[in-house]
Amino acid sequence: MIKEIAFTAYPAKDVAGLRKWYEDKLGLKFSGPFEEDGVEKYNEAHVGNGWFGVLWNEWVEREPGSASGIVFEVDDMDKTLADLRAKGVEVQDPYDTPVCRIASLNDAEGNKVSLHQITVPH
Repeated sequence: MIKEIAFTAYPAKDVAGLRKWYEDKLGLKFSGPFEEDGVEKYNEAHVGNGWFGVLWNEWVEREPGSASGIVFEVDDMDKTLADLRAKGVEVQDPYDTPVCRIASLNDAEGNKVSLHQITVPH
């Protein structure tokens, strides 16, 4: 049956622009665009054991700003938030759970991105 997650794709009207935002703000490194008629329609970044993609919204049949499921693991929440805020990214203050800290922000097209730091290994 299911053996792993292949990739997650966030919708974008401007795939190249959103890819650049993820490169500049979160430091992701994308593998190279899939283009159609000279326009970037898809690109993906290897993150841990999986892939995070930015996909033209008409292919994924979702409006930009409608995605909200990605949660990136970080080593140091406070440093990450300070770095993002220095880059002009509005980030919610983190909240603590019994095992982690979580903070959220919106990407350049309004999709929700969350950051996660494990505080109690499980």
